Amino acid sequence: MKKTLAILLAGTMAVSLTACSSGSSSSSASMTAAAAETAAAEGAAEEVTEDYGDYSWSLAMTVAETTTNYKMCEYFADLVREKSGGSIDIELYPGGQLANTTEQDEACVAGSIEMVTGMTSDLTDFVKEMALFDMPNVFDDIDHMRNFLESDYAKNQINEYCEASGIHMICFSDAGFRQLTTNVPTASVADLAGQKIRVMTNKYHIAYWNEIGASAVPMQFNELFMGLQQGTVDGQENPYMNIVGNNLQEVQKYVVETNHVGHIIVFFMNNDLYQSLPDNTKALIDECAAEASEYAKGVANESIDADKQTVLDAGCEIVEFSEDDLAFLREKAQVVYDMVEEDLGADVVKGFQDAVEAARQ
Repeated sequence: MKKTLAILLAGTMAVSLTACSSGSSSSSASMTAAAAETAAAEGAAEEVTEDYGDYSWSLAMTVAETTTNYKMCEYFADLVREKSGGSIDIELYPGGQLANTTEQDEACVAGSIEMVTGMTSDLTDFVKEMALFDMPNVFDDIDHMRNFLESDYAKNQINEYCEASGIHMICFSDAGFRQLTTNVPTASVADLAGQKIRVMTNKYHIAYWNEIGASAVPMQFNELFMGLQQGTVDGQENPYMNIVGNNLQEVQKYVVETNHVGHIIVFFMNNDLYQSLPDNTKALIDECAAEASEYAKGVANESIDADKQTVLDAGCEIVEFSEDDLAFLREKAQVVYDMVEEDLGADVVKGFQDAVEAARQ
């Protein structure tokens, strides 16, 4: 409010001085503008009454500036800069400028990169409990998934797992669900038999697609477009954000809305750094993160709608499975549930499933 008032007063001052000296030189006008800017700057400075400390942090990501990740983090960085009066500066490095996915996560755990955004599956090598999110067909729809991500379990229990591994989860977001794309006509799960589907190098994803009857092919993402173009693989799975962001609609004919795994965005920082911050600075980070996460929902919704239209405009067909087919996918997901339970323990999996169930209500 103080900042707004100062800006209004500065603007009024500029108009009044200009009116009184309409016949004066251009240098006088410049001095008037400078005076207005100074008054506005002083008003902005007066608004920040707390000392949050002086920090300069790097925020790394392998995704592009068009993604929900980037837009959420940019919004967050701007909020922190504004509310701290510029004493906290966060520089964004998209597109893998600082490191690849594994390297940037490792650097954040070690503390050489302060902040990182990615997705849950990226973190399983560092926070083994992130494998909970690799269990397919857990969430009924996007609202169910978002209810879970805003739950006390996600904010507290998941963060306990993260902090034990050296990172502090600032917030979650999402880009909707991962979908299947393919060049093979696919009207039902029976049509998936034998299809070569590119997957991440993730044992849970590999087991899931093989169990369904497809042939999972681990492949680096930067090799995928050519692999689809040359027929090395028939299809792949990703959220609409990544499908369109990497022009996969140009080399695919069908998008099958399997909604099998939520594409959950993670935004985290080095835990030692977070814990070392003054309480008021932690509170500022938390407050800005909550606002940025809420903002990202709208970004994701708009992106999904726009990307669907892009897919259709490119000549792709969007396929929706029947309820029987979706039930089949849920049944086949059990193989992954068993793997995750073996890796993490029955109590960890039950705690997660109980929280998922509570988020339905």
